[in-house]
Amino acid sequence: MENNRKEQIEALKVLGDFQDKIIGNAGLLMNELKICRKPDTDKLLKSVTDAVNWEMSILGNTLDLINEKEEVLNKTRINDAVMAFAGALQTQEDAKIAEALEKLLIPMLQRIEDAVQKVYE
Repeated sequence: MENNRKEQIEALKVLGDFQDKIIGNAGLLMNELKICRKPDTDKLLKSVTDAVNWEMSILGNTLDLINEKEEVLNKTRINDAVMAFAGALQTQEDAKIAEALEKLLIPMLQRIEDAVQKVYE
């Protein structure tokens, strides 16, 4: 049991270190989709999508530690944000993807960042 907790803490450390980068990339992607696509926008979109998938796998294994004292992150809200982003991706419409990033995914990523920081307080 203690080994599992230690692994969870290590995973959260990696996740916490990664949050600024993924939030920054998601914001950059949102702006490119809203304002002006660049030649590498699709590559950035794939990178953000892969990062979100990785992050969800880490959260799946650490959410009980994050919510140990009180519910800081709600699994349903996280899933709803990710599913809305996935639905927007399926439309292949830049405006819908940007809106999902702005209104759902980026705020969710920021809540995750805050929650991971609280684990270390």
